[in-house]
Amino acid sequence: YALSHATLRKFLTVVDDVEHCSSTEKTSAEDVMMAKCLHHLGIRVTDSRDRQARERFHMFMPGRLHNWNITQKNWYYRFNPWGLKNKADCCAPDTVSFHYAKQPAMVRHLHALLYHCSSSDSTYAETAH
Repeated sequence: YALSHATLRKFLTVVDDVEHCSSTEKTSAEDVMMAKCLHHLGIRVTDSRDRQARERFHMFMPGRLHNWNITQKNWYYRFNPWGLKNKADCCAPDTVSFHYAKQPAMVRHLHALLYHCSSSDSTYAETAH
């Protein structure tokens, strides 16, 4: 999550509110619980996409997003209030996170792909041929 200091301060005042924001409830849907709590506080989600409407926070790993056919209107398609982009337009170049990137090696790999690879890189161009 990306939360402002003000949002985090508000969240901490109600984190033990059993009805709306219980920190002791066991759930695999912590993101839904967080959204429920923030909604209770009057804090709404904002559109974090870039100017071309590409996502910065991703539910799935890049390979799945890049190869996914958006015409398959599943739960994720219906869940997203702003719509989704297809294939190479799926991800903003300044992407912040991929939800299932849990292993440190995968996070390092994604960081390298996002911030250190470029098709205009002379090293890449020389070794690609």
